[in-house]
Amino acid sequence: MVKITNLLVVAFTASLPLAVQAQSGALASDRAYCARLSEIYVRYIGHDDGSSHRIIPRGANDAQVASTQCQANSAWAIPVLEQQLATNKFTLPARD
Repeated sequence: MVKITNLLVVAFTASLPLAVQAQSGALASDRAYCARLSEIYVRYIGHDDGSSHRIIPRGANDAQVASTQCQANSAWAIPVLEQQLATNKFTLPARD
């Protein structure tokens, strides 16, 4: 019984870096996809608060927030931006 437990601990410990690396890659992919969605949204629908061109925001408030949350909370921001772009008849970019 002790051998089996030790083997399970070793197997789990050996696989942990692979799981972390896969999760890290997925997060980077999500952030990149979110950034592409945000870029399209800001350019055609919303506005960028950092821009020198102060225009009246045309997009929904939650989408405006989502466009700023791609790095911190891309899991929340992606569906919001996808919905807003789809509602406005934009073709969504390919997700890597």
